[in-house]
Amino acid sequence: MKPDIRVRHTKDRVRKAFFQLLNTKEFSQITVTELCQIAEINRTTFYKHYLDMTDLLEKIENDILEDTKQQWKCLHPKSTVEGMEHIFSTLQTRQYKSVSHIFQADPLFSFKLSEVICQSIVPNFGDTPYTPKEQAIIQRIMVYGYGSVTRNWLLSPQDEKMSARQLAEFLFHLTEKLTNS
Repeated sequence: MKPDIRVRHTKDRVRKAFFQLLNTKEFSQITVTELCQIAEINRTTFYKHYLDMTDLLEKIENDILEDTKQQWKCLHPKSTVEGMEHIFSTLQTRQYKSVSHIFQADPLFSFKLSEVICQSIVPNFGDTPYTPKEQAIIQRIMVYGYGSVTRNWLLSPQDEKMSARQLAEFLFHLTEKLTNS
């Protein structure tokens, strides 16, 4: 069942107010009261949908992660440079222009995002000299390394960073080398 249009509208206003506040202050300094004032809703309405500000942040993060998963599913069955490029471009340009604010509010979000990407791009190790334990270590290195790289790339000034295509090619080929695939 689709959510009521009023509920979607309210949640959209809350999100916009949230990102507006993140433009001017730290996440820990944002109060429900000021968010409600900017979103033009009352506190009761906010608490009908969210437990607190942390719950709001987590739900926004989960929406971004779910959208990233769905994008990747559309690009399968084979993980490709183009698939990675599409995800990086989307993160950089779509409604997630404010994703840098999410990284500032939750420094671990880049690792959550990388987990989604890495689960999709880590190929089957197949015939490699690596034991299952070694494969798990390689995957952890990739998840946390890619998380850091993705975060730094998104937060870098436009004129100082690789294009989405260059980053995708680099990480894709690095994955191939690390996994001997």
